[in-house]
Amino acid sequence: MSQKYILGIETSCDDTSVAVLKGDPTSGQAPEVLAFELFSQEQMLAQWGGVVPEIASRNHLDKLAPLLDVTIKKAGVTLSDIDLVGVTTFPGLLGPLLTGLNAAKTISLLKKVDIFAVNHLFAHLEAVHLTHEVTYPYIGLLVSGGHSLYTLVRASDDVEVLGSTIDDAAGEAYDKGGKLMGLGYPAGRIIDDLAKEGDVNRFEFPVGLKTSKDCNLSFSGVKTALRTFLEKNPDYYVKSPEDINQDTKDICASYQHAIVSALKLKLRYAIEKAGELGHKNLPVVVGGGVACNSYLRKVLKEKYKNVFFVEPKYCTDNGAMIANYALRNYESRIKYPATLSIDARSRFINKKEHRKT
Repeated sequence: MSQKYILGIETSCDDTSVAVLKGDPTSGQAPEVLAFELFSQEQMLAQWGGVVPEIASRNHLDKLAPLLDVTIKKAGVTLSDIDLVGVTTFPGLLGPLLTGLNAAKTISLLKKVDIFAVNHLFAHLEAVHLTHEVTYPYIGLLVSGGHSLYTLVRASDDVEVLGSTIDDAAGEAYDKGGKLMGLGYPAGRIIDDLAKEGDVNRFEFPVGLKTSKDCNLSFSGVKTALRTFLEKNPDYYVKSPEDINQDTKDICASYQHAIVSALKLKLRYAIEKAGELGHKNLPVVVGGGVACNSYLRKVLKEKYKNVFFVEPKYCTDNGAMIANYALRNYESRIKYPATLSIDARSRFINKKEHRKT
């Protein structure tokens, strides 16, 4: 098959991102990233302490059209050159998702181009192929602000969920923990940086579902433990940057250690579960926003030799991973005019089902 130009659109939460890739769907080779742009709402949403769906939706509306224009021009192509549009349709916030999907439908209508509807969780893991050669099958660990799950990835279009968080996600535990401490939003990078100079053993926080021998996760307990700890020790609350001291760094290190310990422990059970399904000695791929975390990278690389992390610039929600996933599933695209009937949905994992296992 000849080289194809793929446009990727990602608007599942608070990041607006567009990318154009060039690649051969049948080659298995990494595509060429011709242009990749991202607009983050982090600073805007920091005053609210997190994502506000209505504000996020309005900003996607404001930023998507100019971002598309800039990306297309940087790629040196026109919309008429695009062979396929990949767009996130689930999971995520419904308003933002529909913003990106309606843009993709408009392009499809104007240029009679096909669309591939992307599950952006799977795209997070498959983004590893943008920079690494990883063979199938592999164990996938997806850790982000909204989701944490283990998967067995037999192929780009054959993904089995082995385990999931039954409540909060790892990234959510970071952000809400940082808010409890007074560190601001988003707190993941802040906690990671402060923890580098902290003592992981000074304070003890619980590892969720530690005694359950499965690959499900829970982070609500560690978050509650931090809140209770701070209520008993209000002097540790950070009122201003000047309040950050060794105590703050030790709390961050200990709290982060509990989160990462849970991810490390349950990865072992995910590997065992894959073995029971006939897949042993598989490589491990870690993707999603929390895959940027330096402590998680250090701990898993020390434990496993065959572990691959998605490149940091492709870890957060981005158009490049969406375009890449669409390219790898080119033959399953939805052809025009059926593209105009595509819909979005907010959920993917039913956490209640995982509570039963």
